[in-house]
Amino acid sequence: MVYDYIYGIKMNFIDFHCHLDYKEFDGKRQEIVAECFNAGFAKIVTVADPYEEGSYERTIEVLQSNKNVHCMAAAHPHKADHYTPEIEKGILKFITDNQAIGYGEAGLDFHYNLATPENQQTVFKRQIAIANELKLPLIIHSREAEPVVLKFLEEAKFDLPVVFHCYTGNKEDAREILKRGYYISISGIVTFKNAGFLRDIVKIIPLDRIFIETDSPYLSPVPFTV
Repeated sequence: MVYDYIYGIKMNFIDFHCHLDYKEFDGKRQEIVAECFNAGFAKIVTVADPYEEGSYERTIEVLQSNKNVHCMAAAHPHKADHYTPEIEKGILKFITDNQAIGYGEAGLDFHYNLATPENQQTVFKRQIAIANELKLPLIIHSREAEPVVLKFLEEAKFDLPVVFHCYTGNKEDAREILKRGYYISISGIVTFKNAGFLRDIVKIIPLDRIFIETDSPYLSPVPFTV
């Protein structure tokens, strides 16, 4: 296995957030996973989509074939208008049966607003409560919604680990996230030409509070963007 070294310390990297369930990976999923581990990753965390037919099955296939692949699941804010008791039941069964490492990605997206803000907030509050009951960390999707996300977490007295996935917020909100003891995950966006603001934010994140992720098949770093 290939390792990088920082200050003489051997580093085992984790891809904290990817989507190995995507149909685009059919027929080559195991090969892709093997390439990741050969390139130096020690763990991979893949996200199952409760709204996508076959997502659970494809995710379980990967989990069963490699003990170093872990999972999470939740209702994405883009689909909040379609949240049902059946969706919730499916999430609970999947994360319980497969020892999910966290509940996510859940949160709010006021950038695209693909679901109504009201439904997004209702569903997010419900998912905070579920994560609290299950004693699972929350993995947050937040776009232009960080203050509201933080308010809801505070109101719910959520005191388990929280990771802001694929962070693209501002430095002020990042400071508040870190002040609360939460974590920030950085994707390939940090390499984009127009992401100077994000590179500045990375400089203030302590090494023990930062995750890295590919969000594959999205957000390939430069020069691999298409």
